[in-house]
Amino acid sequence: MAKLVLNTTTDLMKVPARAGIQLHDGRSGTVEENMGDGQWLNVEFEDGEVELVHSQDIKEVHEPE
Repeated sequence: MAKLVLNTTTDLMKVPARAGIQLHDGRSGTVEENMGDGQWLNVEFEDGEVELVHSQDIKEVHEPE
């Protein structure tokens, strides 16, 4: 899986569905939907929980396989 390190120049609008994501708190999951506002992603975590994740909580984004 290619690693995209999220930084201040990463365009969250370009993160596709099925991309892998890791948060600063250590949780990881899969993008279910990009809300298209450049701030929020709908993410399903490994435990099946789905929640909206804000851009400031994202550590890494990985391209979908």
